[in-house]
Amino acid sequence: MHLAHLLPALLAVGPSAAAPEPTAAAPPSVSVTVSGGVSLGVYEAGQLAYTLTTVRDHLGPAQLRLATGASAGSLNALLSILATCGEDRSFTATALFWDTWIPIGFEQLLVPAGASSLGAFSRTWLDRRATELEQVWAHGLDASCDVVLGISATRLEPRVLRTAGGRLQLPRMDEKFVLRIRGRGPGRPPLATNYAPGGLRHFSLLLTTPEGEVAFSEVRDLLFASMAFPMAFSPQELRICDGGRTATPGVCLPFEATATTFLDGGVFDNGPLRLAVQLAAAGLSDDGQRLRWGDGRPDAAHEVPPSLVFGYLNVDATEYPVPVGPARSAEQGLPQQLVSVLGAFVESARAKELTLLVEERPDVADQVLMPRRRLPAAGAPLNAFLGFFETEFRMFDFVLGMYDAERGLAHRAPGPAGSLAALRLAALEGEPALQRLACLRAVFEERPDAAEACRPEALADFRALLQASFDQLYDACATPAGGPPEAWDNPHCSRAAAGAVPPHVPLLAPRAWPDWRRRSGESDLAYSMRLLAAYEFRFEDLGAHGDGTLAIRRIRQALGRAGEALAAVQPGLNRRLVAFGAKLAADQVAYLPPLQVFHLTLGPTESEVGLSLREPTGSSSQARIAGVIGLRGLGAVLSSRGSEPFAVIAAAGLEFQPRPGNSSLSQVRLGLRGGWQAAMRDRYGTSACEDRDAASVSRCSRPVVQALLGWTVLERIRFQVVGEWFPGSRTRETAWSLAPGVGFEVGR
Repeated sequence: MHLAHLLPALLAVGPSAAAPEPTAAAPPSVSVTVSGGVSLGVYEAGQLAYTLTTVRDHLGPAQLRLATGASAGSLNALLSILATCGEDRSFTATALFWDTWIPIGFEQLLVPAGASSLGAFSRTWLDRRATELEQVWAHGLDASCDVVLGISATRLEPRVLRTAGGRLQLPRMDEKFVLRIRGRGPGRPPLATNYAPGGLRHFSLLLTTPEGEVAFSEVRDLLFASMAFPMAFSPQELRICDGGRTATPGVCLPFEATATTFLDGGVFDNGPLRLAVQLAAAGLSDDGQRLRWGDGRPDAAHEVPPSLVFGYLNVDATEYPVPVGPARSAEQGLPQQLVSVLGAFVESARAKELTLLVEERPDVADQVLMPRRRLPAAGAPLNAFLGFFETEFRMFDFVLGMYDAERGLAHRAPGPAGSLAALRLAALEGEPALQRLACLRAVFEERPDAAEACRPEALADFRALLQASFDQLYDACATPAGGPPEAWDNPHCSRAAAGAVPPHVPLLAPRAWPDWRRRSGESDLAYSMRLLAAYEFRFEDLGAHGDGTLAIRRIRQALGRAGEALAAVQPGLNRRLVAFGAKLAADQVAYLPPLQVFHLTLGPTESEVGLSLREPTGSSSQARIAGVIGLRGLGAVLSSRGSEPFAVIAAAGLEFQPRPGNSSLSQVRLGLRGGWQAAMRDRYGTSACEDRDAASVSRCSRPVVQALLGWTVLERIRFQVVGEWFPGSRTRETAWSLAPGVGFEVGR
């Protein structure tokens, strides 16, 4: 089979990608590298599910030679091996990926009892799914399967490498684990061993092999380590060996192993493509029939097999321009400069390995194919975390991955693509993924049967998501960044650049069509939620009943619960520090005032202590019930020469916190209170008081009405001005006062 037919079947690449010519010595083989992507791992899963179905049906189980991954991509890398080589024919590749990714929601991850001091989420659900995958593993892999799995992880504490006779010490935090997985036929789990082909000394960390092979439990823990997103999951402990210090090469016996803690592999290497190239160069050889794994050459410097194609799945690769941030000002201050440098540092660190690959092996570029996304993903906002909040978001992104795979097949390999007609017909049988795929396909390609394809009532939310995605695509392409429209293999993007408006998804009938353009200053999350609410998306998992604003608040509350769970298990003073930091982070989504706020302010005329409470359910109310005790004329109590009579004011009322004026950094509040002033001069109202022509408003007991204007920084430092009105009577003149104050407040 010609390579041009094989590649898209596995990787679903577009027509613009160049395909290298195969050699005559060996049929083409494929390597898959899957980047981390948080909830957008479900998009990658959709791509892989669709393409691996074709590979398995038409090319057999032995075409995949190598799979590498980081973070969520490490899970997809393992699933790719199981889907390609698995002996259990009771499942399809679609079902394997779908059943793994679609059920993973925020409520499955946030189990407060499972939180640790380093991670708010629980692995309970992941453990359960790992048990199910172990059954697939135990059922066996095809005997022709011989695949190397490479996983990146990050040490919690650096390992020190010594060179130059020990005089030079180099800290290393990013690590790679490499396993060779060989099928042994049905009914027998595959043989998994540590693998370090000659010359790759830095791949010398070994998983424990009590009987000469790596158990699935070790593979599971390795995936948990690579997926341990900081602050979300606690770091994962692995028992490992230094490969150069074991009695038997490649074997790590339990008594030789030491416990080491790891976290997310995407911190330093989010797309371990360089790892794949290094492994292929060091370990793959061509025997004239196929590429086979061996011990490799000691120098590991020979060429990468030209018949091997490296597929690289990266959720950030799009077939449309992605809006860039505002240009940096030449006069930016130190804080802006530090934020800019920090952001660039993080991005550079994550891309370091890819940068080195380009420098080391520029010739390999022709063997790398990277599919690109044609529509904005539902789970992309909120740093690709949004997908965990709605099942329909994950379904949409999974199907979007399937469609991008199919588009690649249609362009590159009409033969294999046409043979997937059975998948298209299966949509009529009600399978969720294929129903949605049929609708997306028909609308994107403007087919005459689009209305019929999108008609099932179960697709109501999907239709809303599809329309919102088209709106976002046309907004991004209307003023393209990153190249002219001709550079994008996306007809809708070209139309948007020419001034066209988004197409309308059939059967979608909102009460009023919204402005599909993104508003100035509108965040990705707010933009997406506004469109979805207009298209009557139900937000069933969030319980928002079609209200986009309420959906954002529910997301904020869920993140707040995660922060509270993380803070609750912190030792000592760390509990308050983490709670404060977690709230600041969650407030970036939507500011949520504390349930209870205690404040103390001091001023030249009046000091005040108070407590305010908001309604606890997080409804749309912005009002708070407030009560205060004010003290005037404290000098009369603390000194024999106080100039103003002492009085106590007790007042209660309502405070109002307008949402546009509040954020995690700065909070504004307005208030109106009524109460009573009890003055010491008239014995707190028990004796007569004449205050005509009196210089002080605190001379007599009387009612008071207060109006508050307050401003708080970081929910801690409080500034306020209280305007007070003292109504007159027969013996008292009407009086007023302004009482400025500064102090602090504490909320929870």
